This record gives sequence, C-alpha cells and structure tokens, in this order.
Amino acid sequence: MKKRFSSIILLSILGISAFAQKITIKNTFGGDADEFGDGDFFAHTKETDISGETKTANNFFAGDQLQADFESDILTARARLELLYTNSGDASAKFTLFPSGFAHFEPISQFGIVFGNGYGKRFAARSAFLAAADDTTKTGRLLTDTLGREEYFGGENFCVKANGFSAGATSNWTFGEFDEFFVKAAAGATIYPDSSDTEAAADFGVNAGIEDGFDFAFTAHNVNSAERKFGAFLGLTSIQNLILNAHFYYNFTDSDFLTESRVERSGADEFKKQKTKYALGASGGYKFSSGFGIYADLISGLTNEYIGDIKYYDSDGNLIETKTATIVRGQTIVKYKNGKAKRTDEFVHGGVPFYSQIRVAYDVSDEVLAEMSFKIRALLRDADSTWFTIYPRASVNLPQKIGTVKAGIRLDFNTARYHGLSSVSVPISYTYKTKKKI
Repeated sequence: MKKRFSSIILLSILGISAFAQKITIKNTFGGDADEFGDGDFFAHTKETDISGETKTANNFFAGDQLQADFESDILTARARLELLYTNSGDASAKFTLFPSGFAHFEPISQFGIVFGNGYGKRFAARSAFLAAADDTTKTGRLLTDTLGREEYFGGENFCVKANGFSAGATSNWTFGEFDEFFVKAAAGATIYPDSSDTEAAADFGVNAGIEDGFDFAFTAHNVNSAERKFGAFLGLTSIQNLILNAHFYYNFTDSDFLTESRVERSGADEFKKQKTKYALGASGGYKFSSGFGIYADLISGLTNEYIGDIKYYDSDGNLIETKTATIVRGQTIVKYKNGKAKRTDEFVHGGVPFYSQIRVAYDVSDEVLAEMSFKIRALLRDADSTWFTIYPRASVNLPQKIGTVKAGIRLDFNTARYHGLSSVSVPISYTYKTKKKI
C-alpha cells in the first residue's frame, strides 16, 4: 500500500513539469511530537479537572508521514500524507488522515505563484528563527496556510484534518556586485474548508538584508480581520555559526509557545491556552568547532492585555452582537444591554505570558547527535500556569545510509496543578530518505 501511494505521488509530480531535476522521498514512522502529529509514542500523564481531582492515563500515539519533494529550476512542489493513530487509555482508538502539500512555480526569481495547504516553513524569515526550539513561529513566516486554525471532518474514530487552502504570489530580488543585497516578498490569502463564517485571511510579508551582514523582516497575517497579527524581526548574520535574532509580535497566539491557565466563565471553569497582545522575543546561539552548541530563546508579553471577544445580549439573554476588543487579565467585564447585565468575557488569573528555552547539543560523532533542552512556559503571577520541561534526546544516523533514529524522554512538571511531575513521555521515530536526480 505504501509503495503504491509513493508511486502515485511520484507520477503526479513528474507530470507537473518537464524540467525535473531532483525528487526526494522521505518517510517517517513513530510517535514524536517534534517530528509530526501532536503526541509522543507513549506518555504516562496525570490529568486534573477543574475541581482538582487527579487521575492518571497511559496514552499511545503512532503515525506514518510519507512525503515527496520535487525541485527544478522553475518549480518546487511537495505532497505529504500523514496517518495518525491515537489511543488514550480508556478512550477508543482514533485515526486521523492529514493530506497536505504545495506547489511553487517561479519562472523567474522576481515573480512566482504558490498554492496549497501545507507550506510549513518554506517562506519563513531567517531572522524569525528560534534557535533553542529549532523552529519558527507562524508569525515569522511571510505566508502561512494556518493561523492556529485546523478543521476536522468525520467521526470520533476516523477523521480527516485540514488546514486552510492558500494561494499567493512571491518575489525575490538580489542586488550588488556579488548579489549580496536581497529582498523577498510574498502576499496571499487563505480560505478555510468550513468558511461559512470566515472571510479569506489575507497575508503579506517582506524579508530583506545583506548576505553575511544582517536580516530583517515584517509580516502581517489575517490583516482583514480584527484578530490581525503582525511581526517584526531583526537578525545578525555576519558571524559564522552565530545566531542572534530579536522579535516583536502583535497579537501572539502561537500555541506551541504559550501556556495554559485557569479560565473562569459564567458557566464552567476550564484550562485554556493564553495569548498576548504585545510580545518581545530574542534568540541566540553559537556552535563551536568542537561540535558543542548552546542555544537560548525568550518570548515574553509586555502587558497583561490580550485580544478577545465581548458579547452583547438583549434583556431576554439573546446574543445581539460580538465585538473584538483589548481586554485586561484579572478584570471581569460586564456589558449592559437593555438593562440586563451579562458577564461576557473570560476572567483569567495572572498576567503576562512567558516562554523560555535553553538547548545544548553535541556532535558525539558524524553519526550521533546528543541534545538536552530545558523549557519554561508560564503566565506570570499565576502559579497554576507554570510548566517546566526537561528533554534529553539523541539522533543516530544508521550505517549504510538506511535511515535516522531519534529517541528521548520528555519530563513535564507543574508543581501547583499536578504537585510535581505531570507526565513522562517517550518520543521515538525512524526516518528514511532517498534522492533521485532526473
């Protein structure tokens, strides 16, 4: 089945262009939230509900990601299929199918068109890179197919996952005697599968700089919405093996770097990821000639404000309108409509979202990389929101180029909410890659 699907992908890509140069097939199997999906192969967790009752669960996650990449002088394309299996203790098993991909046609560097539902980090600004996380926030990408919104179609046991479908235009210019000056720009729009209540989300961004000098970028996402997001990034690129970047975020909602906190509602309380209206970030790192590298990230909100919805009701309790507004944490907002008071917004304890991570890495040999990371996610002044993660990991390139194995152990701590260790998980994955020139 897998070979048959791989052949279909190859034939589809080969039919796109007669100027084929290289095709890369990569297959990853296992359970590792860093590689794909959102779970590790095995996790023993404590689960605490809002009343404080704690129970334990054993969760299993496994998946297979098959990806084909095509590269030529004028076309870059990707087709990816993920099949994910999740079994959470007493819950029934669940299968999720996630098809994605893109095509970027660039007849000249000054103009290109792109479309798809899975760009990944292809259009990420270099200065938006987070060295310790080895990742780029969605705000740091000139174009993105998802702003933290994904949709699912199907039943409880089997569903199909989808990002928004995006299309746009790109441009890439170089100047100078040695083409050392560069400007990259992109603009596009995303339509979500269930778009009955959502207009197309418009994006644009620009990335410019001097090779071996500096890099800066500006991005704007969902600009036609009240929930628009902006990012500004600056990086130093003049020193080899050194990473030094500074970031500014407006309406930062990337859940990979935010923590949960207790949210009180007029109905039932719950725990929820917290976003922030303004945030500053910094990232740096250096790899020494000995093979040892150390990297650090920091993203912190500037105030206890965030962007939320305020709902207006009539005297019978019927919703009249919803407005997006700046809200301060720790304050209960009550709006009056026709003489009746309604508590309309979430009351969130604490104040400023905060993320920090340190990662050390060492090239034990050409085949073995060892890493250790320590991560903090918190909502300052809210003890229930503080999470610590310790994560040792190793990556081994197997002999005869038959693939790469990655494995580690992830330890999560939340002292206030779980009284110490909250989960122990084991990520493990195997990746095989092959390239063919045509």
